Amino acid sequence: MNEFTRGVAFIFEGPTEHVFYFSMLEHYRTKHGDYKITKELDRRTNEYIYVISNNTQAVIVKTYTVGTVIAHTNASANWFKNNCKHQNKQIDWTVFLCYDTDSHSKDVSQFQEGDWKELKKSIKKNKRTSIIDLAASADIEDIMLLDIDGVCGFLGIPVCPIPPGRKGKTKMKKIFRENGFCYHEGERAKPLVDHLNKDIIISKSSIPFRANASNSRYDFE
Repeated sequence: MNEFTRGVAFIFEGPTEHVFYFSMLEHYRTKHGDYKITKELDRRTNEYIYVISNNTQAVIVKTYTVGTVIAHTNASANWFKNNCKHQNKQIDWTVFLCYDTDSHSKDVSQFQEGDWKELKKSIKKNKRTSIIDLAASADIEDIMLLDIDGVCGFLGIPVCPIPPGRKGKTKMKKIFRENGFCYHEGERAKPLVDHLNKDIIISKSSIPFRANASNSRYDFE
């Protein structure tokens, strides 16, 4: 087991967020060529973890996806406390909360309005822990569509305008459908996500990819 120097935890609202943010993490890693990412089994929790390391640092990265079953705030908070902080008390942790605020009013949302605030409060009770809130006021597909050239290039079609509408997922599905393709979420969205120009998305997005967490020495980059 590595002697970890820092800990990072991602809490995702769904599997597509998981795919997107890990692709973004890999994008940042390529800008720092001395780092590598490995996947390992943490035998203490029987979970797979990721380790970002170079000659001087080993950062443990753990993830929790709320999934398709209605989950309570306590489940996410307890996961961080028991599977992350309790297992590695001696290091500082940064928790990235990755969700879209647009879905909280929907019955199918994994979290209702206010639950994310309660989750933050629960996580902040852990010492040496800080939070970076990567909330998007839209679907994750809206963030992906910031690189519309990349989306169209992935499909092999001329650049098209983004369809009107409120929901990014609906707009993405329409682009795919009108050009003879089917848009897939979750792990099946990975080829599309990996194809996108992350620098363009970073420059256009309101998500604070480079924002420092309060009282933290760690940021997304």
